[in-house]
Amino acid sequence: MRLLVLILLTILQLSLFSQSILHFSTFQSSPWLGSARYTATGGALSALGNDASSIMDNPANAATYRAGEISISGMTQNIINDGLQQDASLPQFHFGSAKDIKGGVFSFSFDFRQSKWKPAPWRQEQLSPNSSKVDNWLETAKNNTPESLLEEGNYQAYGAYQAYILEYDTALGWYPLAQGLPEQNLTSLTREIVKNQTQITGAIRLQNIALGYGFEFFNQRTIDALTINENGFSPAGITKSYSMNLTDSAQISGFRVRLGSVVRLTKSWRWGTYWTSASVAKMNWKYNLLFNSSFYDADNDEAFEQYQNVKFQVINPQSIGTSLAYVFDRRGFISAEYKYYAKIKLPIQNPIDWSGVGDEISKELKSINEFKFGSELRKGIWSYRAGYRHSGNGSIFSDHSSYNQYSIGMGMRGSFWNLDLALSHTTRNGSVYHPINSEPWNLISSQTAFITTYSLRLR
Repeated sequence: MRLLVLILLTILQLSLFSQSILHFSTFQSSPWLGSARYTATGGALSALGNDASSIMDNPANAATYRAGEISISGMTQNIINDGLQQDASLPQFHFGSAKDIKGGVFSFSFDFRQSKWKPAPWRQEQLSPNSSKVDNWLETAKNNTPESLLEEGNYQAYGAYQAYILEYDTALGWYPLAQGLPEQNLTSLTREIVKNQTQITGAIRLQNIALGYGFEFFNQRTIDALTINENGFSPAGITKSYSMNLTDSAQISGFRVRLGSVVRLTKSWRWGTYWTSASVAKMNWKYNLLFNSSFYDADNDEAFEQYQNVKFQVINPQSIGTSLAYVFDRRGFISAEYKYYAKIKLPIQNPIDWSGVGDEISKELKSINEFKFGSELRKGIWSYRAGYRHSGNGSIFSDHSSYNQYSIGMGMRGSFWNLDLALSHTTRNGSVYHPINSEPWNLISSQTAFITTYSLRLR
């Protein structure tokens, strides 16, 4: 267990960009995509309803339906960074029913929502660099033996030793088998976040108030993958080139409860509030370090891999939100919403041996403030929408969870059906420490998503 703790502490303290904090900070970041109407209005529908995705924010919105409905959304993601990539997915499915009761309506809803974010890799290529990762490993190795490096959790230097990039001699200490500086190096960082939610909701609407209860199963996965490739070392050494691949990933699943209300304050004003419980979730954390090196003797290549798979229980934070909307009769609305995620004070609950690691994680995390603004204008069977959404950081690292989302969309309403379209552009800006020279490395990414939702009323 002591070795496992050292492994995780090493991952958490990586000076390059503290990758593993990403896994915990994303627990505090709400999904940013859903149905076309929800996305086009920036998600600011918690006081209004009549949308499948809004039910998964505020379960009271299930009671705003006057009839049963089924809807499905399709999405094409265009991730614009280093070219154009397309990835089709199903961000939203909804089935709901409504039954008239004395003095109001009772509604039942089954909903699924997925948010996926996978930008093109961040890359930096340098010719004739003035620093090398090999020199960094020599510096961190100091006077420790290879066995000491392994015990202390210095796995990158130990891996470089096993892959014939560094060498250790009892009399001489550490010295490089990759002589001098490389002719070029390539550094690449790839990231992916996927959030899946499935919720069963019950809600009741009386004259001026709706109340709802939601029971949700969630499943999330996050991946950070770092690649460093350096080649063209001096022939005076043994190592000609090498590549290092470091993959840090996690998958979490669990259940949580959601409560909500929508109040009709006046003919035009609507007010919504909702709360999501904290919950204990199961987490599977994987860490993979792979070295591949080639030598001037082409028949003497070397590979080394180190793999860890750790399972424990973590705390998913509670959140609370409130929203206010003004409705222009049947001509549209404007709305605003605020959501707060509490800081995770005890990220790891079980096993107890990990409590010290959880304290270290907690120092990096903080609470999140999220703001949403949306509007809709209706003209006959057509609707026109626009929205903006901002979410703050989930940790002290600016590239974790923070984003700005800008959206527009339109919809067409038939007698028993709706067709909605949305175009959303999300930007994330941040910086990390470059894994070779430790200088600030700006990470800028954007994602453009096109979403179509078709809804069919059942009566």
